[in-house]
Amino acid sequence: MCPLPGGKLATRPLHFIWMCDKSGSMSIDGKMDALNGAIRQALPSMRQVADDNPNAKVLLRTLKFSHGAEWHITSDAIALDSFQWHDLEADAMQNPNPQLDIVFLVDTSGSMSGEINAVKSSCQSFAERIIREGADVSLGLVGFGIGGNRGSSKGVYTVHKLSRYTIGVWQLTSPQDFKRNVQSLSLGLFGYGGCYIADPDTVDIFPHVVRLFESSASGVAASGRSFLESLNPARSPQNQNQRILVIISDEIGNSSGLSQIVSELKRASITTHVLGVPRRSGAHESIASMTGGKFWDITRSKGVQDFSGLLGTVADTIAKEMTKTLADGSLSAGTDMGTALNLVAQQMKMPPMSDRALPPVLVLISDGQPTDDFQKGLDELMRKPWGKKAVRIAIAIGQDAELDVLQKFIGHNEIKPLRANNPEELTRYIKWASTAVLKAASSPASQAASGGKINVPLQTPAPEPSSSGDVW
Repeated sequence: MCPLPGGKLATRPLHFIWMCDKSGSMSIDGKMDALNGAIRQALPSMRQVADDNPNAKVLLRTLKFSHGAEWHITSDAIALDSFQWHDLEADAMQNPNPQLDIVFLVDTSGSMSGEINAVKSSCQSFAERIIREGADVSLGLVGFGIGGNRGSSKGVYTVHKLSRYTIGVWQLTSPQDFKRNVQSLSLGLFGYGGCYIADPDTVDIFPHVVRLFESSASGVAASGRSFLESLNPARSPQNQNQRILVIISDEIGNSSGLSQIVSELKRASITTHVLGVPRRSGAHESIASMTGGKFWDITRSKGVQDFSGLLGTVADTIAKEMTKTLADGSLSAGTDMGTALNLVAQQMKMPPMSDRALPPVLVLISDGQPTDDFQKGLDELMRKPWGKKAVRIAIAIGQDAELDVLQKFIGHNEIKPLRANNPEELTRYIKWASTAVLKAASSPASQAASGGKINVPLQTPAPEPSSSGDVW
């Protein structure tokens, strides 16, 4: 046979990256075992597709994320014919029955007139919900406003007059007592003036919040003995409980006091969830993200006399994952998807990517919601030339995965996240991502790229009846 003019055609690299959630919830109901088995089964089919497309050299890598993110086994891309799957291990749930101290910091100013009753009833529902999730919980309460105390504490709460704000502190106690405590909240109880976190004069509220948590750590409560100690006398006061703060306010200040507030909360290892007001570079969202918590937009519930939906999601988030301090001092709640995207983004520039490369394939697999700054990680990925051109596929495992987030990752309205509710569906979707997507990305059509969008014809698989039913 005559040799080809100019020699053998050079192959073009095609990078294929699995991005796998290994957080604690993946250890439940055999999710991680199913994921390992599905990818292992898909590899022979991937090799067959690669053999049918000899001008593409498929290179594989696996990235894993939970508390932080890292490359699995090696950060080097490995040729498909040499690639061997090494099983991933999910993080152990740090405590199957987490011992939590949860404090609500509630705005009692006049702007809450349409919400205060809903907050009270929903906080009671929250207490019941978090208990059903299996957590060992002690609950506290702090109300705040401008104008001074307009009620009588009568020993139920302690009033503190600060530089501008007045706050009332109810000690950490049992969920049953918390229900009674939250009923004593009323509009304007500590003044009708606005509650503008994180203006500088709100900074001095947070040392009192920290001391409230520390009263539990030392075993000091209103009764002289913490509720949790009464439930479990063997429990050591020196073993600090998980600390959760939930801020509820429909007003927002500037960010001039933000760094001091966040520093105070991080020093005391307090994860903060905020039901607040969204704003570009807003303090509410920053307090949540910088302490490892989550933000919910309270304005979407304006006029709706029930926050139980929002607080139910908060309860789920708190119960499922425990916060961990990473080596760099940052706090992680266990599904650091934004960190994973940032790590992949570093590989989507030239170098290490080649200008001859085919569009890379990124497959994101998760059973939960990001607990770090997902948008920041996605923005970083999309700033990279090959991140923007990549074929991005997402597989949701179970009902708790956040489809809106996965849709943002995909970035194409015509391609939807795939939801796997049992091992059978997960195997089918992973095989599709490994073969149909790989074939499309390595086809000649994929080489035409413009405006950051690739011409890759993809038709996501339709759901099929499953013999195993819903497991997740």
